[in-house]
Amino acid sequence: MADATERFPHLGEPPSVRLVESPEWSVVRADFADRPYQDSEPLVRVAVGANRLLVAAHHGAVDGFGLLALIGIALDTPVSSSARGIGRRPAACGFLISTALRLTEALFAPPARVATPDSYLPSDRAGTALTSVDLPVSRIGSVTLTAATTRAVRMWNHRHGAATPRVVAALGASRRPGDALAPDRCTAFYRLRVPFGAEPATVRRILEQSAPEPDFPATASSVVRPVIRALANRLGATFLVSNLGVVRTSPLIRSLAFHPAASGRSGIAVGAATCGENTTVTVGARRSSFDQAAADEILRLIIEGF
Repeated sequence: MADATERFPHLGEPPSVRLVESPEWSVVRADFADRPYQDSEPLVRVAVGANRLLVAAHHGAVDGFGLLALIGIALDTPVSSSARGIGRRPAACGFLISTALRLTEALFAPPARVATPDSYLPSDRAGTALTSVDLPVSRIGSVTLTAATTRAVRMWNHRHGAATPRVVAALGASRRPGDALAPDRCTAFYRLRVPFGAEPATVRRILEQSAPEPDFPATASSVVRPVIRALANRLGATFLVSNLGVVRTSPLIRSLAFHPAASGRSGIAVGAATCGENTTVTVGARRSSFDQAAADEILRLIIEGF
């Protein structure tokens, strides 16, 4: 990992590698996910336990495929994904027009939220509740995952007496193909309006007719950021989905649990990766609105949706 930071200076200082006993694994994982990255600290975090490797990184340094590349570097083994990437596919409009559309949406037709249970007591602890499940290997693509998550959100909200009028899914993507991974950030994302009862075929058609969102330019941030901050409670998608696809690597790696960063109105992020004989699906739920039991239940509803 020290060699990697020399070859790729944007990764920051070399990370220390924490040795973790099994009972402490979930505590260290939560610490890696929740603790803010300080300017003077490494942008990559690494822990090693019994038959386990944990790698976390600042999203400004690497994306999901960048994390896969870091795993390959750490274990000195080739890693690739079946995902093809979207290449240079352009956005439908520029950043300023897109921002105006998003602000109009936030004012008049904000995306639905995932309901916070009435019984939930907000946690003093910031961060995200993480959960995952290993399934027998299957071709759970991004559109299947998006359709199942939409169904789960509608069921969850119905059980908690909340309407779900307008589901907007944020779908993570990479411009880089999965057979050319590098420890960097080459990311993109889509915003998909998913109608009630949508099956995977419907979501696929919506995706094929959509263009990726424009990148956020640093030169516009000082103007736009205060407005976005003021409307933060109404901006953002209902949930985020990110799928690393079928990961090809050595038999040394038997399964992968990928936790994308939770964002959006509700702070719900769903991840997936297939490796070896396992397809692993994860949920991250922001603790300001959800506890561990809620994250587990949302994941269970998603799995039922398959």
